[in-house]
Amino acid sequence: MELRSLCPDNGDGLTLMGLDNGSPNTFDTSFYSNLRNRRGILESDQTLWIDASTKPFVQSYLGVQGLQALDFNVGFGKVMVKMSNIEVTTGTDVEIRRVCSEIK
Repeated sequence: MELRSLCPDNGDGLTLMGLDNGSPNTFDTSFYSNLRNRRGILESDQTLWIDASTKPFVQSYLGVQGLQALDFNVGFGKVMVKMSNIEVTTGTDVEIRRVCSEIK
């Protein structure tokens, strides 16, 4: 209901909304609690809770109190290291897809 009032069908598309409405100014696992409670902002994020292949990861960040923060922080750190090793493509190496799932 909150999203409908902030982003009506006839809106101008300029309204900003944080992706974590539980604790927007804190780096924590609230984002995953939102998904569990069906309060994900983006459909792609909410799918993390719905899809059987990704739900266990979300559940692991909502596990035993105390361990969840450790699991989340360690996991986040590992992912950031992996992402820092992704090379940026430029020039003729770039591929722009009109349909993300189609490979030409």
